[in-house]
Amino acid sequence: MPAPLLLIALALGAPQDPPPRVADDLRALAARVDAAHRPRGPVPEVTAFRSHIELHLLDADQQRGGQVDLAVQFLLWRPPGRDRPRSLIRYDVLEAGSPIVRGRDRNGPWQLFQGEAQDLHKAEFADDLAACDQHTNLARQLLRCLDPGAVLRSLAAPGPVHEEVLALDRNARIDCQTVAGDLPAFPLLQQGGEDAPVRLKVFVRKDDGRLLAIEAVPLVDGAPDAARLERVHLLELHEQDDLLVPRRIVHLFRKADGRLHPQSRAVLTSLSLRPELGAADFDRPR
Repeated sequence: MPAPLLLIALALGAPQDPPPRVADDLRALAARVDAAHRPRGPVPEVTAFRSHIELHLLDADQQRGGQVDLAVQFLLWRPPGRDRPRSLIRYDVLEAGSPIVRGRDRNGPWQLFQGEAQDLHKAEFADDLAACDQHTNLARQLLRCLDPGAVLRSLAAPGPVHEEVLALDRNARIDCQTVAGDLPAFPLLQQGGEDAPVRLKVFVRKDDGRLLAIEAVPLVDGAPDAARLERVHLLELHEQDDLLVPRRIVHLFRKADGRLHPQSRAVLTSLSLRPELGAADFDRPR
């Protein structure tokens, strides 16, 4: 590109291709991750699942702690005539007393209240809507992490691949390959509703090419909001339906002291990939 055109492109913020060495290293890392997470070769995309999840709330700042058990079904549904899929979810909160049933159908989020389905956009259900958004984004993150090679290949303006040690806790320190770049949309637990643009950092185990963690920082007007950084640890990976899936997912949020603190731990006690689900399976009761 001639120098004047290059200066104009930079001034306008036009996306630039990464240097050849960076692009080659990223392709090699994505191929290594594909081989690790798809040990029997290419498989169809996962767009639905059923699961029982033990959600342990770990944050000492939260007024409510303890454990919540969820029975979840989830579907990335593509409306007729539209290219952009929508997230449909239905789950039971299996606690003592009256069970809570929530969902997100073709018409939006809802919850059973006093035996009737209520729209969660009503003001009195603001906390319930926030919980539904967070559980939906947890499900969407799980789907994204089932294809980490695609996540790596979709990074915009990626940096070089580095070697870095990730401390999972006081005793576990794992040698990783890492790479960072931008995504126009990614589900964040700290931000309900639609996906947000993020700066994403991916941690891959150096010894076996398995995804270990993803660190996401929301972008506000193109700048990272570091105070809202969140990290996901994907632990106890095992093979199911020709894919590697985690048994434990730990979320850490950055707190006022600047450090990352565990916020929640999701334990997938059962997981069924590719169940036969359609949009009608998520319709709220009439």
